[in-house]
Amino acid sequence: MFAGYKCLCLMIIAVLFMMLSPAYAAGTAIQDVIVLCYHDVGKTTNGEKGINQYTVTKENLMLHFNLLKKMGFQPISAQQYLEAKQGKVSLPAKAVMLTFDDGYISFYKDVFPLLKEFNYPAMFALVTSWQQFGAAPSVGSLVNWDQVREMESSGLVTIASHSHNMHKFVVNNSFTNWGQEAASLVYSKDGYETRENYQKRMMIDMDLNQRVFEQNLGHRVKFYVWPFGAYTKVGAEIAQRAGMELLFTLDDDINTAMHQGLGVNREIIYDNPGEKEFLQLLSRKSAKPAPLKVGQLDIDLIYDASPIQFENNIDMAIEFLESSGVNTVFLQAFADDKGTGNIESVYFYTTVAPVKQDVFSHVVQRLQDKGMKVYAWVPTLACQWLLKGHSEDRVQASDPLKEGWYTRATPFSLRVREELKKLFRDLAVYSTIDGILFQDDLYLNDFEDLSPAAKKTFQEQFHQELTTELLKNKEIMQEWTNMKSKVLNDITMELMEEVYQYRPRAKVARNIYPNVIVTPESKEWMAQDYEEYLKLYDYTVIMAYPFMEKVPDSNQWLAQLTQFTMSKSGAADKTIFKLQSYNWDKQKWISSLVLSKQVAILKSKGAFNLAYYPLNIYSVQEKPLFF
Repeated sequence: MFAGYKCLCLMIIAVLFMMLSPAYAAGTAIQDVIVLCYHDVGKTTNGEKGINQYTVTKENLMLHFNLLKKMGFQPISAQQYLEAKQGKVSLPAKAVMLTFDDGYISFYKDVFPLLKEFNYPAMFALVTSWQQFGAAPSVGSLVNWDQVREMESSGLVTIASHSHNMHKFVVNNSFTNWGQEAASLVYSKDGYETRENYQKRMMIDMDLNQRVFEQNLGHRVKFYVWPFGAYTKVGAEIAQRAGMELLFTLDDDINTAMHQGLGVNREIIYDNPGEKEFLQLLSRKSAKPAPLKVGQLDIDLIYDASPIQFENNIDMAIEFLESSGVNTVFLQAFADDKGTGNIESVYFYTTVAPVKQDVFSHVVQRLQDKGMKVYAWVPTLACQWLLKGHSEDRVQASDPLKEGWYTRATPFSLRVREELKKLFRDLAVYSTIDGILFQDDLYLNDFEDLSPAAKKTFQEQFHQELTTELLKNKEIMQEWTNMKSKVLNDITMELMEEVYQYRPRAKVARNIYPNVIVTPESKEWMAQDYEEYLKLYDYTVIMAYPFMEKVPDSNQWLAQLTQFTMSKSGAADKTIFKLQSYNWDKQKWISSLVLSKQVAILKSKGAFNLAYYPLNIYSVQEKPLFF
């Protein structure tokens, strides 16, 4: 009797221990999940239309299912994934999710029988306007509602939304470039769509979508698949209010149930993968990303009032970038005709700054069409219109002769920050950027800032008036330096929050001066801190310009800079070394021999990501850049 009671107690204790362990804690024991995105099943060629890149043959789909079984993968449903995300259940080891987009008839004829044979669950995403009114002939044959209801009743198929009528492209700028409707503001003869109209359009589509599901299935759906994988944070919030609990993208990555927000990454299946390719896809974990090979491109250099010449110049820039192997472009979003860095206009549509020409979004899409990622290279404090009528918001130095080389607005002004938020919001809304590069105007030297807004902040912190005499106190000066650095960092984070509303996958990079890295006391000189950058940003861009720095031995200087940088944790993957390809003092381009030697030095010390500025796109060299 006692032995049985003792055994029961031990069992209860063991169960309680398991429930309190990390394996049962909400959201902490979730296995990595690979979510696969299929489309049509059938022939991979379509007569004159050529290869259907996103179609798999029935034979290869059967192969995939067999490989999943052989390798021990366990398909899960969207509901299982949701409950795991909510911390309600644990997922099996090697969990995988099968999703099929667009509503093709092949899902009913070819996929559904396989699901029943293997007892695999899957998610099936429908474009409800196609089910209601039919799709374009190029789409192909689709399922009907009777077939949908039959599959759903089996318990193996979860029905999801693929929008009501947003599975299409729309014109998104005056050059008639195209963007995915769910992530684009439409451009028409009346100009750009407003953000308010975009939100209304999204809400109407979501509402119609759910009504169609209610009419034909008797219930609303709770899983949404973004058409073409394109989305905005604003759109995601609207989808959530429409009852969507998971939002599926085409961001190639594995998932954890703690993945941000409602988003679920998926791996798109293309080119009809065979056994080798499919196994490679399944084994793909957090693979080390390819090195960034960056060209920083001035629109000032290629813009021309003649549309024909402008397009020719873009073509030349693309040819230069492709021949160099560039995979990422930092693209100038502002006009700097005078070359002073004091910016008076921009190259993108906005209502809050002077616009030289609205051409930025067009160049972005031309580059993206060639497979390049494009970051908007943008100024902040050096935007001169911020100071018009507001001279009190200019950065001021204790000695006017010690002011920095840019005329800047103070980061301590709430008005300045709000105006910059509007600027960055417009930039993100009206261009399909992949990221932001913050210009090097985000600094305050050790004599700055004595603007009224800075003095007010200082007074609130120290309960004393900001004076040069008081800053002779080392402790106060150090704390003031930290405050200046923080306000600069905070601005970048505030601005990126605006960008993320419409470009949620955007990366952020920020320029930094090399002396800040190698000289510990230099934080006081510029209010910049390399280790803070590494924590805050996806990439830190070191302006490794030995000729501008006028160092006696440029190669030795680069070697020491790289060695010091690489000693910091995480620096290799998150640092971009940007080399100068032009000697501004001598007004001539730096030879390819010199640049190739500099690259070799950087790489020998562990540099991974490289960039060049400026770009001589009219060069006749056989290989313009070296990576």
